[in-house]
Amino acid sequence: MIAIDKSQPTPAYLQLQERLRSAILAGEIAPGEALPSERELAGTLGLSRMTVRRALGALVGQKLAERRQGSGTYVLPRRLEQTVDRVLGFADEAKLLGFEAGSRILESVTLLADVYVAEALQLSADTLVRRITRLRTADGAPLALQLSHLPPPYTGLSAETLSESGSLYRALEGAFGLIPRHARQTVGARLPSARERELLEMPRGVPVLALERITFGGDPTPFEYVRSAYRGDKYQLGLELRAP
Repeated sequence: MIAIDKSQPTPAYLQLQERLRSAILAGEIAPGEALPSERELAGTLGLSRMTVRRALGALVGQKLAERRQGSGTYVLPRRLEQTVDRVLGFADEAKLLGFEAGSRILESVTLLADVYVAEALQLSADTLVRRITRLRTADGAPLALQLSHLPPPYTGLSAETLSESGSLYRALEGAFGLIPRHARQTVGARLPSARERELLEMPRGVPVLALERITFGGDPTPFEYVRSAYRGDKYQLGLELRAP
């Protein structure tokens, strides 16, 4: 039950904004569910429509809700945010943020490295690499499509071992004693391919965040090159910035 105390110095729109925000973050109002209408909130709480509109607008600005023309204001799905200050696999990243990570292996093949993969992994163009394509999910919903490329001597990693571990990094550590130490990552935005849009169950017009990562162990030779396409409406990046 939402209540506004007009005797408080905090403006009514801020009180309403915080009450609704808390309800959304606590899961009391589920993603996809409509918030009470301006008319309903104004009448129930004894507020002006302008006050209610201002509170709802703030939630839209915080990416917690979206306005749908002629329909109302709806709660948006929670975004998974990666903080770019460490090397984490998807499973560990999602666990830290309170999501249940899932993975479906779509492909695990050995093939010749193309020019981009060869350059990233510091290989000659005729080298065989293992390409593992996985659909990554958070709380059961599709979130990312990942293509991981492994150079020799890691091409023998089997799909069975990867499935059992649930994490590529844990599988590599168990099979080869390999632990990621640092990585270089780039991020861009683009429209998804038809296959990406289908696998990620994306509505038209939503971009993907295209991530590329080169991961290193204890020596200067990389052991992984991964290309990922994340749903732009469900995933965001956070940067830890420090003063010089």
